[in-house]
Amino acid sequence: MAITLSKGQKVSLTKGNPGLKHIVVGLGWDTNKYDGGFDFDLDSAAFLLDENGKVNADTDFVFYNNLKHPSEAVEHLGDNRTGDGDGDDEEILVDFSKMPDRIEKIAVTVTIYEAKERRQNFGQVNNSYVRVVNSDNEIILVPHLAKNIRYLYSKPNLYVVKL
Repeated sequence: MAITLSKGQKVSLTKGNPGLKHIVVGLGWDTNKYDGGFDFDLDSAAFLLDENGKVNADTDFVFYNNLKHPSEAVEHLGDNRTGDGDGDDEEILVDFSKMPDRIEKIAVTVTIYEAKERRQNFGQVNNSYVRVVNSDNEIILVPHLAKNIRYLYSKPNLYVVKL
């Protein structure tokens, strides 16, 4: 069953989903017809953080230019530069069974590529969302978070989304 979150709420993804091992963090948006001539290129990224909230190496930053963490616990499936098409435009796969012990949090971010130069902001983006799906059974765990997702926590036997 899908979870509805409000601002500041923490929710266990494993409650009702014992043994959850694989999720997809999906990002979607529609093209904006009133954008000053530039495509809206939203980019998702994952920062794998230690107990101090720090990235230990460049490889702990997974994004369109570094698609896979060396542990294979987190993989970005590539950059969609326009938002064209139905469904998720960008996806990040997470395999909790491969997560290194030193990783305490996964911070998921969404940015607009060259937003300042193109004079773009999220208020101009149509129908943007972030969602979390159990990739083993395609059940949507957390639907349409808009742009407010902050962390996916990775702790033994506890996975939480926080807005």
